[in-house]
Amino acid sequence: MPEIDLFKVDRLSDIIGNSFAIDALKRFAVSTNGNVHEKPLMIYGPSGVGKTASVMALANEYNWNVIELNAGDYRDGETIKKMLMPAANSRNIFGKRNLILMDEIDELAARFDNGASTAILELIKNSKNPIIFVANNFWNKKITFLRYAVNAVEFKRIDSKLIMLHLDRITKKWKLNIDKKILEMISVRAGGDCRSAINDLYIVMDSGKYNEEILNYVGLRDRKADIFSVLDKVFFANTLVAPLIALANSDLDNGMLIGWLDENISIRYKDAKELSTAYNNLSGATIFSSRAARSQYYGFWRYMNVLMGSGVSLAKLNYPSTVERYKFPKIINEMSKSKTDREKTKLVVEKLKKKIHANIKHITTNYLPLFKEMATNALKETDTDTVYEFFEKTYGLEKKEVELIINA
Repeated sequence: MPEIDLFKVDRLSDIIGNSFAIDALKRFAVSTNGNVHEKPLMIYGPSGVGKTASVMALANEYNWNVIELNAGDYRDGETIKKMLMPAANSRNIFGKRNLILMDEIDELAARFDNGASTAILELIKNSKNPIIFVANNFWNKKITFLRYAVNAVEFKRIDSKLIMLHLDRITKKWKLNIDKKILEMISVRAGGDCRSAINDLYIVMDSGKYNEEILNYVGLRDRKADIFSVLDKVFFANTLVAPLIALANSDLDNGMLIGWLDENISIRYKDAKELSTAYNNLSGATIFSSRAARSQYYGFWRYMNVLMGSGVSLAKLNYPSTVERYKFPKIINEMSKSKTDREKTKLVVEKLKKKIHANIKHITTNYLPLFKEMATNALKETDTDTVYEFFEKTYGLEKKEVELIINA
């Protein structure tokens, strides 16, 4: 079962807790659909309490088209104008109202230069469509310019009893054999972070019963561990669960995680048998990653995570070397050399997002390799024009965009 299914939210009634905030969202939507010009909303609160999920559910429930920017898109005023101003004053081709969603507005506040704040205020002033900002910290001084231009809606941490009920509902829906003691433990230790609780539920899905090892780890991890901390937990752990939690806590995609492990196994392990076992398990992880991409069945990720996490970790026969520092994987250097191509690829992914209705990471990691294989094989069997015409009609991709995918 794909991990994302555990997080899927279609309607506001699926959001747990924060009833006052949900009511504010509903009032905002009703007024907007009634052509009342409302101030943008600023939804703020701690991570994992359903802020962005609520906005997506709102858009789905009121049949709005979402135009989204996140932290990586806040560069300068011209970029913001180019990406958002047209959508702010029009509807999509099906007549749906556009919802401008600016997520993580406080994450890269340091990048608010070159007129970005002015562009955002101009967008607010001139937009005919609803705008919603999402932030963790509304009181961040770098976004003070928004303070009086929005209506603030606070999301608070979720009560553990509500999280427990939500996890119980998920386990019944997907017929997961998870012991109630584990669900209760996850709920309490989540600290009001529902997303974290669901991540922990996914980790223990295959356990199905009370397990002392799981009790020692679930819910006690840092929410945003850096890559060096993740590597330490993989190479120095002596249990099955600790590496899995470390990988689940990483913000890097599967390919980058595999790249970091591949580059650093030989730094931590010195024995030939250790190296052989670790690299063999990591190789198995890449096989399951590829299978998931080809088949679109992401249950394979479970085996991938076990092999590249627990498999690499338990390959050691001795305490790992701590003399050498971790090395950056070669892939990072290659990425810096191909910055222009990646920026072009990002635009392609944004276009595909509207067609495929998946997140950016999912499209980049899984769909682009699939499209590359489809196009490459098709070009061997049929004429060029037919192949490009197919991608244009089906996915709205121009010839140069298909060529970019093929040559990636």
